[in-house]
Amino acid sequence: MSSTLWDAAKFFMVSGSKKHGLAEMSIIRAVLAFALAAGFGSYALADERPVRQHMVSLEPHDGAFVVPAVLNDLMTVKFIVDSGSADVSIPEDLASTLIKSGTMTNADLLGSKTYMLADGSLVPSKIYRMASLRIGGMVMNNVTVRVAASKSSLLLGQSFLSRLQSWSMDNARKVMIIN
Repeated sequence: MSSTLWDAAKFFMVSGSKKHGLAEMSIIRAVLAFALAAGFGSYALADERPVRQHMVSLEPHDGAFVVPAVLNDLMTVKFIVDSGSADVSIPEDLASTLIKSGTMTNADLLGSKTYMLADGSLVPSKIYRMASLRIGGMVMNNVTVRVAASKSSLLLGQSFLSRLQSWSMDNARKVMIIN
């Protein structure tokens, strides 16, 4: 129950018994009970908007979870969800396929950047703007992607994850919840 609705209910139950008759109190309590049962609590007295959730199935893969994603409305690939990765990372052979298809061009090249990998090594990489990355029913446009060495893992990093209002993993249901 929202705190605003709870405060209103307490006010009517305490002060109402002194100012209103038994019939009026019964009506007030019935209206409050209906509002709670119908789920109006957070919307009736507060200016809140419902958050749309997207649930995407996860698949276990080598001790991590992968999530299917569609790149530039062209191909479906599976990314490892990696909140420790600064950017979305795609291997060079995949970037080459996107360039050959015309869905990623030299105009999308943003430059290069040096990344520190988990083992401490420094690796320079080209950075591109991915026109669209779709996970479930949610599409994000203009996502920064790092081009890694061929045969590298696809990583869903912070250049995607940090732009979400929130996200979480439900291990029991094997889903990623995106808000």
